[in-house]
Amino acid sequence: MWDKTKLKSVKNLYKEEVLQIPAIFKNKDDYVAFLMAQSYQESGWNEESVSKTGCKGFAQFELSTWKFVWKKLLKHEEIPSIWDIKAQIIAQHTYMKYLINAVSKKETMLPRQEILAYSLMAYNGGLGVVEWCLEYHGVVSVIALRDYRNSHKSTYPDENKIFEILNYPISIFNIWRSLREIAV
Repeated sequence: MWDKTKLKSVKNLYKEEVLQIPAIFKNKDDYVAFLMAQSYQESGWNEESVSKTGCKGFAQFELSTWKFVWKKLLKHEEIPSIWDIKAQIIAQHTYMKYLINAVSKKETMLPRQEILAYSLMAYNGGLGVVEWCLEYHGVVSVIALRDYRNSHKSTYPDENKIFEILNYPISIFNIWRSLREIAV
């Protein structure tokens, strides 16, 4: 399944750009594998990828989230090109740390896997959506996501997006497990 040359190249990029890891991870290699799994799910490690919803690049950022990460979280005056792979890795890493911290603070007693799953759901569906579901339902589920949509008199998330949000962590966890089993 894995192109060893591409795998090694991507892993080296992550190891170069990821300097601090969230406390929830055992070590840097574990966190790097997690981020690699996520970007593989997002773009197949294609830095020129554009989704049908307009997300761009290696880690698939919406332009508004890209600006938020660089201006608010990283406090940069100038925003790098969304097509810069190193900037994508830095932004993905920074945004995931932000989401992990936000979910951890919202629900302090969650086990590690749930914190990671909800953080991934927030990356895919929006932190506000996940926080609302946790606050009003204690869980992110089909019912909670439908309730969010109805209570906000919105069309978001539609039925397809609901299942995409819920399945997103499962896909990434499977890729993550596969990456951890490979020595590169």
